[in-house]
Amino acid sequence: MFEKLKSAKGYPWVVVGLLWVVALLNYMDRQMLSTMQEAMKADIVELQKAEAFGALMAVFLWVYAVLSPFAGMVADRISRKWLIVGSLIVWSAVTLMMGYAQDFKTLYALRAIMGVSEALYIPSALSLIADWHEGKSRSLAVGVHMTGLYVGQAIGGFGAILAAALSWRMTFHWFGIVGVVYGLILILFLHENPKH
Repeated sequence: MFEKLKSAKGYPWVVVGLLWVVALLNYMDRQMLSTMQEAMKADIVELQKAEAFGALMAVFLWVYAVLSPFAGMVADRISRKWLIVGSLIVWSAVTLMMGYAQDFKTLYALRAIMGVSEALYIPSALSLIADWHEGKSRSLAVGVHMTGLYVGQAIGGFGAILAAALSWRMTFHWFGIVGVVYGLILILFLHENPKH
């Protein structure tokens, strides 16, 4: 069944659809923290200081920025499928663990790990899309994939609403669980292009 799916004519667009969801989760998970600051302050007092919260946001971006070129080199040498799956499962597990964090140091370390795992995604995903869309559909495929990033960022903005309804801890738990489960689904349905 899975081999038939991979050889189907429309499979290149299945790849875009599968990765669109990953892109959504990627930006949603990184955005949620910024919207839940108020809810988290009550439990983690260090977050009441603006500079501490700024450091928490910055560590992710610094790690992500420094590692992105290296992530591209890794994606040129290792299976993009497994980099994507591994990246998604790791950052989703980090999101899940953030719900258990009791102090600023733990959150800080988890955000740094998230920067490492998320840096691996974009180079791998764009390269895989380019392999499956060799002709005139390549730019459209990349453009469709990119919409997932921005939809995820917008959905991440609702983190504060969920934190108010469930608690910030449960919000991190549920989004983390969704990402891990989706990573397991990708193992079955996401494939490298056999031509490459």
